[in-house]
Amino acid sequence: MAEMKSRSRRGAALVEFALVGALLCLLLFGIVEVGLIFSDQTQVSAAAREAVRSLSVGETTASARSRATAAGVGLSPSATAVTLENSLNGIVWTPLSDTGSANTAPAGSLVRATVTYRHPLVTSLVFAGTTRTLTARLVMRRE
Repeated sequence: MAEMKSRSRRGAALVEFALVGALLCLLLFGIVEVGLIFSDQTQVSAAAREAVRSLSVGETTASARSRATAAGVGLSPSATAVTLENSLNGIVWTPLSDTGSANTAPAGSLVRATVTYRHPLVTSLVFAGTTRTLTARLVMRRE
């Protein structure tokens, strides 16, 4: 009889461990995913900052895009999109075109860089979805 109680206790402990272990594993995956997303969001913000800064000092849009790509350390270039725009009033934004030696934003206007990155989820087998879109948008005045 005592041996039967001992076996049932071990079985109950095994079931409890399986339930708690699964929850802890899920929590661990969530923490890792949040950390990776936070890291990539920091890189996306750095890329947008570099792009808008280069636009504000008059560099070409091609140079701004390459600076954004270089600043986004660890980001996949194929999953990164850089949008460069300017505005005279801050309401209507028009895309910048590269005309060669300088960007087409007039001095004193606002320039805006938007960097979008499709972060691949490590935990896509556990949580729904395969990617998460991260975006950073910065505005500066053209010098």
